Amino acid sequence: MTLTADVQRIKVLVLDDEADFLNLCREFLARDGDLEADYVASPREAMELMASREYHAVVSDHDLPGMDGMQFLRALRSMNMHIPFIMITGHGREGLAIEALQNGADFYMEKAGSPASMFEQLLRTLKAVTCLKRKASECLQDPFRVYSEVGVLLVSNGGERVMAASAR
Repeated sequence: MTLTADVQRIKVLVLDDEADFLNLCREFLARDGDLEADYVASPREAMELMASREYHAVVSDHDLPGMDGMQFLRALRSMNMHIPFIMITGHGREGLAIEALQNGADFYMEKAGSPASMFEQLLRTLKAVTCLKRKASECLQDPFRVYSEVGVLLVSNGGERVMAASAR
């Protein structure tokens, strides 16, 4: 899925304290022309960048020094930042996934499998969550418009609100 020329590039903030992961992430995500990313190793750096730049999505590891990914997510949500948030971890647990989603994460994934397939999934997820946010705002404008992508259905009821159903 390639963005049209009239849509700006997807701006992503990637937060992970593992230099090897950040380097792999930089290598894989740089291959996609629709994406522009900043890479940081600490929640403090992430907060500073978010205060001065606009992002369309955040990808955050869970295990971080000082403030873990869940605390970082809660901090963003408490500041009324409802940016799409993808929690990614090398130590996946069902309870952690549930907690992340209950605290406002849009997606949860594990650092597992081959790097190529993991980063392809991350890229698809980034495009889906950012495209969905853009399409939802467009959907509000037109009565009874239907938009569907990656298992999510949006239906406008005439501009008052968007009704959504997700298959995830």
